[in-house]
Amino acid sequence: GEVTKFFGTELGAQTTYNPDTDRAVVNGAHTDDTLQDLMHRYIEKFVLCPNCSLPETEYKIKNDCIYHKCAACGSKDMVDMSHKLCTYILAQDKKAKKEAKSKDKKNKKDDKKNKKDKKKDKDKDGSDEEKKKKKDKKKDKKDKKKDKKDKGGNYLEEAMFGKKDDGLDAEADEQDDVDSEAGVDDEGAMRLAVEATKKYIADNSDVSAADLAEVITNQQMASALKSHDKVHIAVQSVLTPQFFKQNEVEKYAPVFSEITNGNSIMERHLIAALEAFSIEKPKSFPVLIKQFYDEDALEEDTILEWAGEGRNDYTLESVDEETRAVLRAEAEPVVVWLQEADSDDEDDEDD
Repeated sequence: GEVTKFFGTELGAQTTYNPDTDRAVVNGAHTDDTLQDLMHRYIEKFVLCPNCSLPETEYKIKNDCIYHKCAACGSKDMVDMSHKLCTYILAQDKKAKKEAKSKDKKNKKDDKKNKKDKKKDKDKDGSDEEKKKKKDKKKDKKDKKKDKKDKGGNYLEEAMFGKKDDGLDAEADEQDDVDSEAGVDDEGAMRLAVEATKKYIADNSDVSAADLAEVITNQQMASALKSHDKVHIAVQSVLTPQFFKQNEVEKYAPVFSEITNGNSIMERHLIAALEAFSIEKPKSFPVLIKQFYDEDALEEDTILEWAGEGRNDYTLESVDEETRAVLRAEAEPVVVWLQEADSDDEDDEDD
């Protein structure tokens, strides 16, 4: 309905949309090229994130203002409120809230009625005869419990404690299984995406940077991973411990440039992935940072921003604080070199 309305506002034509049949009608004679051009314009204005240009936004409406909230980079930007489509979006939002409120009210009313009916049935069942039966049954249980206690001493107590322990053990085992499955889901999805990417590279040795970046993006989306996980898939797929001898950074730097697209947030995730890659051999970390910088896959400002911070949301759990500190110390010569180069550039400008 929203896309149909956008066509109507742009073309100045009447539109109708039937949600039951999912059929849209735009009055007038319009070519496919015109409609396709309008679709691209709609996506650019109301779907893509203005900050990272990824289609991972959702509307956040506050005080009759519509914002783009991006799940990829976290930015929150206001849409073009001067566009006529905004009136339709706000109207639909109010309508949806009203319907949800009405439905919630109806559900509460039904719940209240059900509780009242259950209570009525319970009162009906609680007749004198039923009460007498329950009382007799309770008395029989009490007598049996007393006899059992007399014959077996603390047998009942031991049995109860035993059952309680078994229940706790079973519950703990069940929780461990759930936790294990949750961990396997995330790690397994990443592992499968990396394996598929490695296989693709092995089968297509002459693949272009753009095509490989697209393959990695498709693997991330198919695995239901977060947008920034593309960087982690790339690092684990193309870098090996022999990265320096094999010139892997120089070879695959264009792929990383395609993936990060100059976005500082994605570049911070790249640095975090390089930290995790260098856990076993911290001395590799400054070499990687310098090579990625030389190949224009990492910006100077991003590296210096990382250097000025401690542990943050970008740092992976696998990188403990002690390891992070070691990696930061190893990277100090590169950081100092960048700072001095930046200072020299400022001096030249002053002169």
